[in-house]
Amino acid sequence: MKKLFIASTLSLMSISSFAATQGTLLLQGTIDQVLSLSVTPESGVNNSLDLTSTETDLKVAEVSEQTNSNTGYKILVRTANGGLLKNGSLDEVSYAMKYDGSDVTLAQSDTEVKSESTGGVYSYSSDVEISYTGQSAASLTQGTYSDTVTFTIQAN
Repeated sequence: MKKLFIASTLSLMSISSFAATQGTLLLQGTIDQVLSLSVTPESGVNNSLDLTSTETDLKVAEVSEQTNSNTGYKILVRTANGGLLKNGSLDEVSYAMKYDGSDVTLAQSDTEVKSESTGGVYSYSSDVEISYTGQSAASLTQGTYSDTVTFTIQAN
């Protein structure tokens, strides 16, 4: 029994003498993509447009953009009526738009209005401004004139 115990002890000592002198440990974590956009209308402006007076670069909203995309991002805009404030099928008033100071081509399909091609962390606010030529009330049909504008944020 003593010989077996001594042999076992020698075996354990031999194994430990082959142990490595260093080791590695991988530490890592993951950050999910953040991609968000919110539209804040200019209170009392966006839904109370005076169509009888001419407006130039009237701020109607602010769009907050936030992303941490490693490929950058872009902002797209489309309008339900292609840049027309419509009173049903009775009448319409055309308008122009700027996003973050740049002219927007208004269409019923997505139009790119901003692009950041470099990945990174972005938190930015962009003004939305419209311009239109006022018309006399006698030249427009009574009713509510409207258009719905949709803003989208996408990773590149």
